[in-house]
Parts: sequence; structure tokens; C-alpha cells
Amino acid sequence: MMEYSTTIAELSIYGYACSHLTRPKLIPKFMFGQKFVFSVVALIVVSLIGWLGLTQLRTHSAPPTVKIGLVAPFEGLYRATGYEVLFAVKLAIQERNRGQGLHGYRVELVALNDFNDPLEAEKQARALVADPDIVGVVGHLTAETTQQALPVYQQAGLAVSIPWSVAETAFESETSGFVSVAATVEETQTELQATVQSLGIDKVVTLTDHEVDVSLNPQQAVELASNAVTAGRILLTLPTSAAGTHFRFGQVETGNLQLVQVAGGVANGFIFVSPGPTAAEAPGGVAFSQAYQALSGLSPGPRAIMAYDATHVLLDAIEQATANSSEWLASSPSRAEVSAVIPQIQRVGLSGEIHFSPAGQRFEAPVWLYQITNASYPGKSFYP
Repeated sequence: MMEYSTTIAELSIYGYACSHLTRPKLIPKFMFGQKFVFSVVALIVVSLIGWLGLTQLRTHSAPPTVKIGLVAPFEGLYRATGYEVLFAVKLAIQERNRGQGLHGYRVELVALNDFNDPLEAEKQARALVADPDIVGVVGHLTAETTQQALPVYQQAGLAVSIPWSVAETAFESETSGFVSVAATVEETQTELQATVQSLGIDKVVTLTDHEVDVSLNPQQAVELASNAVTAGRILLTLPTSAAGTHFRFGQVETGNLQLVQVAGGVANGFIFVSPGPTAAEAPGGVAFSQAYQALSGLSPGPRAIMAYDATHVLLDAIEQATANSSEWLASSPSRAEVSAVIPQIQRVGLSGEIHFSPAGQRFEAPVWLYQITNASYPGKSFYP
């Protein structure tokens, strides 16, 4: 539209001159010479050259960029989980960067490793905060690492989109600027307890350490409240007869690829709760799975689904925070703008309808249950 207006203005100048040249009584004699005509033509030519130069600059100059961060375990025991999430985040960014990106902005990713360790998570959070070009973060992957890093992000006013369960206490802070696309730890635990009761089980022994009491009743139902590696070790040390029952349950952090890597076939029948679905159960999950596999060569698990949703929520916030979106050069979104907008984001993701409370907690967050089969994660859906 700007190019069209400029051309009309230039033609108006020429038309004005031509119309007045037909009225000799009103025009001084010195304006009838070749110099005047040459000046008008030169003005038009110069204007056209400038317009063409601006058009070429717009066409060939590199688009402006914004950066987002991702913190996940890319080394150590949980590296497979980190890369599962990494490819989901990259896919979401790839989709947004097609065409005009975020109102002309291209998105770049800075991915850092936290080993799934809370202290390292805080360290990497500080590294992201130190880069002024980063306007938002996706992460982290456990409740402990996320809550250790959140104060760092909040102090810097950096928006965070959390892809996995955190405790409800995370949403008690007066300063928000972050959201979680996943059900809280408490919400997943409520669903797990409802499942146990629906099976008619009156008593469950909760285990947090792989040193299992040898006096444990082999028929006793157990609930594992640990990370996936420890949970796998617990399953290997349970009384043999218990391994043949389906009364082994896991809280949200036990359901992970490492459980099967450690326990192997002993994990078969294990039931765990998850804040994310498999691609087969997600609306649009088939297309997502195909695109994900084309990018990574792997099949996506629940964490990939949730990381994909979390990334799109953050990108929505950045897009809304970008001012003057109809102009060629939109103003760069600030951290404060993205943080203010992110709790207001609403979208339909792979995990369903996503919208948040002002504190960033997802309303009516769904929860799923899975059962390990054929020594593979996540197994099949479990319906009591």
C-alpha cells in the first residue's frame, strides 16, 4: 500500500506541472523551457529509482529475528527425553518460520543442557537471562528443575512456557509471566488415586527408594513415587510374584523412557499417570507424528506432544506482543510485553483446549493413564 501511495504522489506532481503548462497566462515565461521539463522528469526518475531500491532491500535483506530458549537434559541419563522434546520445539518453530514468521520476525532457538538437575537448571536459566535477545523460554522437564529455575526467569521478567507438571505452589507467586500447559502434580495424583480406588484396591504401599523392604507382601499393591530410573530399579527388586500383577502404579515422574530402559520386560503391566497424551490419542496427532518423524527419525512420546503445545503458546505470546504487525518492520517485542501477554493465550493444541488462569495454571488440564506393554514406553492407554 505504501508503494502505491508513493507512485500516486509522484504522478500528481507531474500532472500538476502538465496541467499548468497548458495555462500560459498563469505561468512565468522561465518555466516553459526545457530545464523545467527536465527537472520534472528527473524528479520522477529519481523517485522511481529510490522506490525500486527500497523494494529490493525489502526483498533481499535478512528478516529480523527473535530468540527463544529451551532447557532440557541433553546429556546424562535423561538425554533421550531431552532430544525428544528438542525435536518437538524445533518442529513448532519450523512451522512458524514458514512464510512471514511472526509478523515478519524469524524465530531462533537457543537450547541448553541442565542434566535434569535442579542446580544446573538454575545455572542455565541465568545463562538464558543474560542474553538480551531471548524473549521467552520453554522448560524445564521436571517439577524440581522448573521450580528451581522459575525465580531466575521471574526476576528478569522472562516469559516461560512449561511443558510438564509442576506443583500447585508454583502458581502462588504474586509475579507470574509464565504458564504451564500440563496438569499440576496434584491433579495427576488425584487422577491416579481415583484409578486405584476404581480397581477396588484398599491399600497401596508407596515406595520412593530402590531399596525395597524384603518383608513387603508379594501381593501388595505398590505406588512408585520417584524418577524413572529409580522406579525401574524398584521394579527389578520387587518380590517375584508381585511382578505378575498389574497392581504397580507410578506417579507422574516415573512414566518415562528410562523406566523401560532400566527394568526391561519387568516393567510390563506397570500403570502410570501422564499429563500428556500419545500422538494416537491427540487430535491432529497423526499429522504431527508424521512431521515429527520426518524431522527426527523418532516416534513422539507424551513429552514431545506437550513441548510442541508449550512452544506454540510461547510463539503466540510473542506474536501478540509484536507491535505494528502490519508494517514491514514491526517493533521488536520486549520481555515485559511477552510476559504480560502469555497468560492470556488461548489455543487448541494437540493436548486439547488450552487456556490459563491469570497465575498461569491451565484450566481443566487433561490427564491420561498408560500401561507398559511389550517393554515399550508409553505402552497402551489404561482405562480402569
